[in-house]
Amino acid sequence: MSAVGVNGIIHPRSDRATLRWAGTAGMLMLPVFALTVVVLTWLEWDFLHDVGWTVMHEHEVNYPSGLARGDLGFLQSLNFLLLGAFTAVFGQGLRTQFTHRWSGLVATGGLTAAAVSGLFSAFPTDLPGEGTSWHGTLHGIGFVLLMLGSAVSFVAGGLALRSAPHWRGYWVYSLANLPLAIAVTAALMPFGQVSFYGLVTVMLGWFGVMGYRLRQLAEASAAL
Repeated sequence: MSAVGVNGIIHPRSDRATLRWAGTAGMLMLPVFALTVVVLTWLEWDFLHDVGWTVMHEHEVNYPSGLARGDLGFLQSLNFLLLGAFTAVFGQGLRTQFTHRWSGLVATGGLTAAAVSGLFSAFPTDLPGEGTSWHGTLHGIGFVLLMLGSAVSFVAGGLALRSAPHWRGYWVYSLANLPLAIAVTAALMPFGQVSFYGLVTVMLGWFGVMGYRLRQLAEASAAL
């Protein structure tokens, strides 16, 4: 059955369950990832400082990826896998809302790259002073896929939603998210590593905002 919004059919390929699960996945991405990182950072505090990490100052530790090298590192690897799984579920729902073919295909490709990044990111990164390893290389590929895939999703996703029912304003936000992420990163540069934290927050926040809209559409259709 097609999902029905307050003013009619949302999209013939969408259904309430897909929108609900996709919306939930998008909304969980930032809080679940961030909470896991914060808890693991507290539990592995001594290890992180031993390898040269600090909260704000410049260092050569890949953080939060370096958490995967600690005693509880498997939890960070699972965190990356879960992030990729959330992205895949979210993408399945958002793509049903696209109303422009080519930008929709590009956005779907970006979301797919971001989802696949979770698999590569789960491999442990290299620590400062270590040579480049095969697993460190795979982890690096995961990081590139996440950054590029997300950036493509913001821009192409916004273009693909620009005439979609019930997405007025959201497609503009989607287009603006990439320059917003760049601006936040630049503004926080004087605070060292905080700039990267800001970048990740803006990036994953997009999934939450768009996921919230998917949940709204699912709930609106269920009320009819």
